[in-house]
Amino acid sequence: MESAGDIVEVRIERMAPEGQGLGRIERVGRVVFVRYAAPGDRLRVRLESLHPGYAVGRLLEVLEPGTDRVEPPCPLHFKPGSRSLPCGGCDWQQLSAHGRLKAKRAVVQDCLRRIGRLDGVAVEETLPSPKEERYRNKVIIPFGRTGGKVSAGFYAPGSHEIVNFSDCLVQPELSVRIALKVKALCAELGWEPYDAAGHRGWLRHLFVRTNEEGRALLVLVTQDESFPMRGKFLSAIRSSFPEVSGILRNIQPHRTSVVLGKAWESVWGETELEERLGPLRLRACPEAFLQVNTPASAALYGLVSDMLFAGGWRPRLAVDLYCGVGAIALWISARAERVLGIEENRRAVEDARRNARLNGAANAEFAAGRVETALGVLRRELEPLPPGSACAVLDPPRAGCSVPVLKSLRSSALRRIAYISCNPATFARDASRLSKSGWKLLSVRPVDLFPQTSHIESAGVFERIGP
Repeated sequence: MESAGDIVEVRIERMAPEGQGLGRIERVGRVVFVRYAAPGDRLRVRLESLHPGYAVGRLLEVLEPGTDRVEPPCPLHFKPGSRSLPCGGCDWQQLSAHGRLKAKRAVVQDCLRRIGRLDGVAVEETLPSPKEERYRNKVIIPFGRTGGKVSAGFYAPGSHEIVNFSDCLVQPELSVRIALKVKALCAELGWEPYDAAGHRGWLRHLFVRTNEEGRALLVLVTQDESFPMRGKFLSAIRSSFPEVSGILRNIQPHRTSVVLGKAWESVWGETELEERLGPLRLRACPEAFLQVNTPASAALYGLVSDMLFAGGWRPRLAVDLYCGVGAIALWISARAERVLGIEENRRAVEDARRNARLNGAANAEFAAGRVETALGVLRRELEPLPPGSACAVLDPPRAGCSVPVLKSLRSSALRRIAYISCNPATFARDASRLSKSGWKLLSVRPVDLFPQTSHIESAGVFERIGP
């Protein structure tokens, strides 16, 4: 019988939904989850914890690499046997691009079969991202002290210890240069970085948003309303970065892991950044949700549009639940008579309405409120419509859709549903629930919206098959 601390040999069979490799102890068969593994690997592993039916282990040595294992390009990625803290950001750099796409498809298939109990669903090959590197349009960087010096980077896995970086391969070079400059200014200007344990310090996070045109918006997240050396900071940033369109401040005074507080201040310049997403022009307040990979988002929204309107169908009404700043609603607005978006963030709804005007989408309307509390609005919109004359788009958070939301989709007016998911497990659960109330999942396609990582985006289309 194995015990915590034992060193065992494990053969990895596949990747699990949470990003670990799933393997078995050789000659014993006990399931072990191991981070930074690759399918086909034979590994030397230390068992860190034992649970009923499985164990969790730490990778010590790659004895025999699987065919999809590659050398991670980032020097801060986990290295077996190294005592240095790894960056907790990109957890699948040990997989080749082909291996990563294959693994993401396999995870979706496994969740549909094991969690959703859905067999025979067509899971297409993963749609690759147009960019493998430098694809993120948003970065949030925590500040602190390490060894008495200012540190800025990303947290090590499962901790709040900051791993300093000099580059990050998934961030635009502009974001990296801004981060390194702010880190240097923090020391030069005498700003005290935040200490979470003592709830002390001034600079908590740096938030940078960039667009495809190479412009940037910079946000300092601070502990209080003071702003020491404000003039010198502004002068240094403006002279160093003509690409910066605006500088803002967010104040987060609470002892919390939530990054952003409620109070915002415009420090200089623009307060929003316009992004080009395919044919759309989108403007959004800094805290509003936008997908972090703009080119891959365009591919995802094009996929969803083709799923919904297959065969040239034009619905009377398309409903976009969890619509954010209106990106999907506006993308599909030309292919429906009317579009209604529902979103709980009121500032995002204001952005969506303005984006509708910016893009000439006169048939797009938006309502503010949590989807769960706006179901009365949804029912009133659907009830007068003939059967099969409407469709819906779902793009919920990782927790998926609540039961009341799924029940609201039983309306006979709905013919098709497109479901965008960032969590294969909750998607499979919701797909199972929909399949029991008159819907059939026709197909699913994973999208590599987050290259180098285990995060999986996917889009599925459901067709009405019963009352």
